[in-house]
Amino acid sequence: MRILVSTGPSYGLYCPVVPLAWALRAAGHDVLVAAPESLAPMANGSGLPFIPTYGPMHMREVMAHDRQGNPIAFAREEPQMLEQAGRGFGRLAARTLPGLLDVTEKWKPDVILAEPHTYAAGVVAQVKGIPWIEHGVGLGYFREMDKSGADELTPELSELGLGALPEPDLALEPCPASLLPSGGRHGVPMRYVQYDPPATVPSWVFDERTRPRLLLTLGTVAPAAGGARVLRDLVNSLPALGVELLVAVADDVVPELGPLPDAVLAAGFLPLASVLPSCDLVVHHCGGGSTMAAILAGLPQLLVPQPIVAEQYDSARRVTAYGSARQMVEQPIDPDAVVENCRALLEDDSYRVKAEALRAEVAAMPSPAAVVPLVEELAGARPGR
Repeated sequence: MRILVSTGPSYGLYCPVVPLAWALRAAGHDVLVAAPESLAPMANGSGLPFIPTYGPMHMREVMAHDRQGNPIAFAREEPQMLEQAGRGFGRLAARTLPGLLDVTEKWKPDVILAEPHTYAAGVVAQVKGIPWIEHGVGLGYFREMDKSGADELTPELSELGLGALPEPDLALEPCPASLLPSGGRHGVPMRYVQYDPPATVPSWVFDERTRPRLLLTLGTVAPAAGGARVLRDLVNSLPALGVELLVAVADDVVPELGPLPDAVLAAGFLPLASVLPSCDLVVHHCGGGSTMAAILAGLPQLLVPQPIVAEQYDSARRVTAYGSARQMVEQPIDPDAVVENCRALLEDDSYRVKAEALRAEVAAMPSPAAVVPLVEELAGARPGR
């Protein structure tokens, strides 16, 4: 069986799909990753073959510019942010659609596997009569953004004889039931398995410690879009808690943080799956990967969504309502308020109890390997096979 995996050129979109791709290869199937050329280092580093569907590009470029290349002013209110995100993913699909069609025609996959934002994958699957699987990337997201995505993609859909974005033949849902959004489409449960880019596990992960350890991250998008100042303020405020501080950020952002306090144990790229089990608390932007990594580690979380990725606000509300996290939505972020919220999360054991229950819930979900037979059955359902 041949499985074509397609995502955008983003760590947050690609990494969640890797464990199932590994499981499919381990079962003896051929897997090929098809995405814009900028994803090549990440895909190659994950041990999977890669073919480009478009030249070099960055998600910021397609999100921040219209089709004519004109800059787009970022919205600050949630509904408008969702619309802008959907249109951005629509523009991404418009760029990659010809290349993905070409790869599909030449390689002839039996199944296409894609995360929800890769609209081109569903379109190509529909046009070529191939079943396709939607692979969730974390806590799910507002389906409302698909409406604006389809509107942005209207010229391409019309040219191919489609009136709407196609529905998947199978949807896989890594979000635990306790955190699922109300309404919308919920797929077959599948355990989220953390995948980090290749990295060496720091030796201090296993050292005994006498102070609580806190990890701070705002992901890869926010720091590159001006969030380094927020990080710098928090790096200088959080040591007041008497903690060891880890700052997970792209290596090239570290110099922007200025002189680091003595409390900072490490700053730069950190493999979350290996580092988080040694922590007591996570402060982050509620990106899908960071949130799920903290859930897998059974950690309380302070969620500070940034006004860049719209889904973060909805995800933060659900984790907070569950009881394993606190949420801050005020902008700009007040570093003193962050310190006080962290103090409450460390001192009130109820947050950790709920976090550990959530980790157990995820551990009981079917593994990616257990889902492989569903993919095989879907491929066998093709006419003539």
